[in-house]
Amino acid sequence: MDKEELAPHVEEVARVLGEKADKEAIEKEMETYLTLYRVSLETAKRSIVKNFGGDPNALQKGTRKTVETLTGTEQSVDLMVKVLTVNPKSIEVGGASKNIVYGLLGDETGTVPYTVWETDRVQLKEGSTVLIRNAYTKEYNGSPQLNLGNRATVEVTEESLTVVGAPTNSVGSREAKISELGEGMNYVIVSGKVVSLEEKEITASGEKKNILTGVLTDDTGSVEFTVWGQTKLNKDDEVRIIGAYVKSWRGMPKLNLGDRAEVQVLDKGSLGDLTLTKVQTLEEIERAGGAMDTLVRGTLVDVREGSGLIMRCPDCRRVLQKSTCRVHGKVKGVDDLRIKAILDDGTSSLNVIFAKELTEQMIGVTMDEAIKLTTEERNPDLIKEMAEEKLFARSIEVRGMVRSDDYGPMMIAKDVHFVEQDVREEGAKLLTELEGFN
Repeated sequence: MDKEELAPHVEEVARVLGEKADKEAIEKEMETYLTLYRVSLETAKRSIVKNFGGDPNALQKGTRKTVETLTGTEQSVDLMVKVLTVNPKSIEVGGASKNIVYGLLGDETGTVPYTVWETDRVQLKEGSTVLIRNAYTKEYNGSPQLNLGNRATVEVTEESLTVVGAPTNSVGSREAKISELGEGMNYVIVSGKVVSLEEKEITASGEKKNILTGVLTDDTGSVEFTVWGQTKLNKDDEVRIIGAYVKSWRGMPKLNLGDRAEVQVLDKGSLGDLTLTKVQTLEEIERAGGAMDTLVRGTLVDVREGSGLIMRCPDCRRVLQKSTCRVHGKVKGVDDLRIKAILDDGTSSLNVIFAKELTEQMIGVTMDEAIKLTTEERNPDLIKEMAEEKLFARSIEVRGMVRSDDYGPMMIAKDVHFVEQDVREEGAKLLTELEGFN
């Protein structure tokens, strides 16, 4: 931990000790405890205060809670929990790659998803019982999620916890919505409707094998699934799947049902209205690694190069560069219209591609009109410039498929509409949020 990260903790110890020790002495002692004795930050602070004759109980503490009492609004909270799953992941934040760890924690009252944002400083081991201090929570899909930021500390304890909801054959089970599914999740429980189903024959280890593939949907999105075992499913069934696992496939989470998976067929209509209405944050999409079908809302902050009137290869539909396809060489191109934009919702950003029909809808110009205007004005960038003028800083709600690659997540939009913001309402909301930090 560098001096900048230590500074607030040195300040806290100095406040408790008053004139009993100066900051330089406190910082030196803290570095000794952390690097030489290799104790936790919380233990180091308490030991230093005690050694200088202060009261360790005067140090700032988070509110000690159980999982079931979390509200999603805690600014500083302490928990004694068991680490059920540990899933490392690399995400893009502000254009840079960042390593995080996410998973599931639990105690005698329930389970809660978590994210570790400072993986160099905080390490968790699956199966261990830990005391977490100074974490914070946010609401995620209507439920609290625990976040371990730069103030959080973790101490391993010898206490034994029996976690409610964790099955005996897997510590990682929990009920999840489709939008929550992410790479590496094991023994998940998910409910939805089978909207498509297909039997396929594949070759695995030199032997032919019949599998089922399809799409499962709920009110937060859709996910492709594969049945590798003997589980039977029928199209239009409403089901509860227990014991599936998630792996990424072509940049999206995919649900896999192995031999241990169990499928419970539910009564028709028992899942209620499965219309996609839940708006996901871009941070949630990023954490999951992608989505087959999702709904997001944000502000268009940039119209990228490659937008407007373009030419495609008539054979492979790749965009031409100077009438040349990188596969088929020099060809006579086919006109097309698209917008490549960046959407931002305050939690993250996302590249979004709008095809011809949605581009025509958004800028109010058909492709024939775009060709005519470009020719008359002798300006090949005219449509891109029009798009920038009409779309910059506009708020939209867009539905589509999100895939992730080396450049981050990208959405192929299939539906979009503008969202007119109530400036007064948004201002009042912002003011309320700011007051909450005072």
